[in-house]
Amino acid sequence: MTDVRVRRAECSKVRRAEIIGAAHLALRDPLVGTRGDVESLRRLATGILHGIQGTSTHVVVGRGDFSLSLRFAKKSLLYAAVKASAEAPRLRVLVYESSPWERGDVDAADFLAFESAKEEHDVPLSPSRRSASRSSLKGSSSRSPSFLRSPSKRRAATCVSDVEGIPHTIVNSALKVLDDTDIDHDDNDERATALRDELTKKFGSFWHVVSDAGDFAVASHATELPVQIGEYRAMKRVSMRFQKGKYEYEVWHHVAPFEASQPEEDAPVDARRVARVAALLVVAAAAWFQRQSRDVPRVSDIVPIVFHSRN
Repeated sequence: MTDVRVRRAECSKVRRAEIIGAAHLALRDPLVGTRGDVESLRRLATGILHGIQGTSTHVVVGRGDFSLSLRFAKKSLLYAAVKASAEAPRLRVLVYESSPWERGDVDAADFLAFESAKEEHDVPLSPSRRSASRSSLKGSSSRSPSFLRSPSKRRAATCVSDVEGIPHTIVNSALKVLDDTDIDHDDNDERATALRDELTKKFGSFWHVVSDAGDFAVASHATELPVQIGEYRAMKRVSMRFQKGKYEYEVWHHVAPFEASQPEEDAPVDARRVARVAALLVVAAAAWFQRQSRDVPRVSDIVPIVFHSRN
């Protein structure tokens, strides 16, 4: 029997129920299994995301207490411990939404592309900074053997996901922070915070960073940028995965769509207020006519009709 235990909830009761329901449904998927391996984590994260409405939701699933450096929208976060069965390991699940974009005159993706283009003279990622070909999620069997790397590069950060099409300056900026010698080698939290701060300073807000020494998976709605791949144009998700020592870092960019405030002229009409104003106008008109003629209806005869017509 699936088990979902909420550890922290900063969301409405409706959203809480929606997330818990999506988690139970995803845990029942036979492909999730009971091993808690990286493929199971990926399927669980994707399954929960598909079960939740909205285009700004992100799901993180891990075996341990992964580190976070991100901002989330108010009343959108839920953190839970889940199990697919009694034999399965207990996993951590975080669900939240991106913060909204507050600049309605500029698209968030266009802004990111513009900022990254300022330094697009950066050189592409060198082969020595790429690990062996692998999926965008952490695996236990596809790490680059140590003898394939020179001793000077053995501790250097490497990119372990497909970043072709992502502006070079973004990837290089992330690698530079991960290799910063001023940060203690084992201080994962400080490195994750520094990584987000550097990307925010250079390319604007709305960067998300998750890291851990153990297995974890992310299902996200990352920002997409148009890229040229050979003769074809495609959309590339701004999502990257890096390895530094025993830690891995999932980094992506996303912002909730801008929701313009409703114009004053389109504001909902207060029916009661309109009825009160109409009644006052009728009373005033009736009083004026009453002074002009003795044959017109009295005010007391008209006012009840006005309120009856409103119902």
